[in-house]
Amino acid sequence: MEQIKSGEVAPAVRKAAARGILPVSREELIEILVFLADDPDETLAQEARKSLDAFPEDVLKHILESSFTSEAIFDYFARPPFRSQQLIESVILNTAAPDRVIARLSSEVETRLIDAVLINLMRLLRYPEILDALEKNSNNTPDTRRRLGEIRVEFFEKRNTFVPVAPFSPSEEYGESTPGAEEASIEFVEPHPLSTDQSHEAVVEATTQLLVQDGEEMSGDRVTLLQKIARMTIAERVQTAIKGVRDERLILIRDSNKVVSRAVLLSPKISENEIEAISQMRNVNEEILRLVGQSRSWAKNYGILHNLVRNSRSPIGVTLTLLNRLMARDLKSLSRNKNIPEVIRKSSQRLVNIREGGQR
Repeated sequence: MEQIKSGEVAPAVRKAAARGILPVSREELIEILVFLADDPDETLAQEARKSLDAFPEDVLKHILESSFTSEAIFDYFARPPFRSQQLIESVILNTAAPDRVIARLSSEVETRLIDAVLINLMRLLRYPEILDALEKNSNNTPDTRRRLGEIRVEFFEKRNTFVPVAPFSPSEEYGESTPGAEEASIEFVEPHPLSTDQSHEAVVEATTQLLVQDGEEMSGDRVTLLQKIARMTIAERVQTAIKGVRDERLILIRDSNKVVSRAVLLSPKISENEIEAISQMRNVNEEILRLVGQSRSWAKNYGILHNLVRNSRSPIGVTLTLLNRLMARDLKSLSRNKNIPEVIRKSSQRLVNIREGGQR
């Protein structure tokens, strides 16, 4: 591919590539053909486009659903005239597709696919140009226009003040488990002290208390950062969660708006050390701990795994699946921990007995 792009191959090789007869993988061949489809030599470009048209729909659909597909392939198949609405839907639903490609599609896709674009609210908040394009789409129905208007007002025009999650109450202790406890998530919290009409000062003060409760130090710079975040719209907070710095992420992970807190986990900048810190926080949405525990890559880190099973706020359904991966000494410690649900303590003790060859 690189040799073809740089012009280092013989014309005969380029012609063979345009005919789709190079001995390379299917994915690489499609990428080469997409590149040649825009070649200045119109005869070569037409041959490449003809070869692309010859690929079966199911093959192209599989490639457009892959997270490893190149940006150039998405870009090519998202150009009008579209080969099929099914392929366009595959592009729209693929989270790896470039935002700018989705924005270009959004101004002309059919009504059914407008709904497909709206499913990915995170992308919409991250790249507002998509909303602009959707509003220009002539295929909008009265219902989709209403929904687009609600999204614009709710997420881009209203302030939607940052409000932290309800504080965890450390005074509560877990007693005997109740029927169905294995399926339920036990979460002892106090009534939330704030609402979106609270002053920025009250929000900053409440968030500061949560940070201190989780063992974090508060400096003057951090307070200033809290004041800045407290004045952001949801769209601004989502973009900050994805593109911002570590301190911003560790504040926004506590946002009571799940769209914002989940955006932190999607940040390409987030490190494993940050995830390890998040996994032991009690003042985060339970869903965040669930997502961390269900991630194969993060759960490979023993520190993250151990933090999750010791965290009183972790969903029981997640922690039960992680117990078997703990070392014996940590299981013994859990079996004596009065600050976790009873079902986790008993399950830990049962695993200890099994490993030691005792009563099952």
